[in-house]
Amino acid sequence: MSKRSKAGPNHGRAGNSGALTIVAAEETPRPVYSDVSELPADLQRLVERMLVEGATFEDAVDAVNERGREAITLQAVENFFRSNLPVQQQRIGRLIETAKALRKALGSPRSGMADLADALIMTGLMRVSRRGANFDLPHAMRARTERETLHLKQQLLRLKARRAVQEGTIIRARTDLERAKLKLLKGRIIELYRFLDTGRNRNEVNGETYQRIREIYGIAKEPIVPFEEKSVAPAAQGS
Repeated sequence: MSKRSKAGPNHGRAGNSGALTIVAAEETPRPVYSDVSELPADLQRLVERMLVEGATFEDAVDAVNERGREAITLQAVENFFRSNLPVQQQRIGRLIETAKALRKALGSPRSGMADLADALIMTGLMRVSRRGANFDLPHAMRARTERETLHLKQQLLRLKARRAVQEGTIIRARTDLERAKLKLLKGRIIELYRFLDTGRNRNEVNGETYQRIREIYGIAKEPIVPFEEKSVAPAAQGS
């Protein structure tokens, strides 16, 4: 008949080796959430606060998972951020404040080094994932060059728009001038017809009519022989 050994203070020791055998307790698997809204309220606030303050998605995941109670997926944090406009706006506001403070500390805000530092700062602060954390000086310089190029393009577009407005103003002025000339010409033609009709009704076209015609066509300043002299001269020669 086998005797059942009682558990004593040396229970779990094997033979004379004195080795301690530890029986590991089975761990209860913690839930892994695929939606930030399913987390407890305190963890939701933690994720939101970290994202607003400029943490990456991976930083927020690590912070939640290190608590040991619940776990969250990286995709859940990404979805939470990209679908939450207030969090994005607060993050941008915080990043702008940080960039201004750092730029102010550099002094001489218009210097080239300040511009380069600004590019480095914004390149670093704007990243939301560790995948985009591999930025360095060449990346920052390229970002600065791209910003300057964009600024120059915007200036060029503004100049083109201003020139188009000026050209449009000139074209309108020229059009108005041509219309005024055409209107004046029509008036002179009408006046000419009236004088010619008057001469036909009287069966004569005298010197005054010729002078008026010359005035209508803008040649009144040219010297002319009086109408009477023209009409009398042939008769005098014949006599």
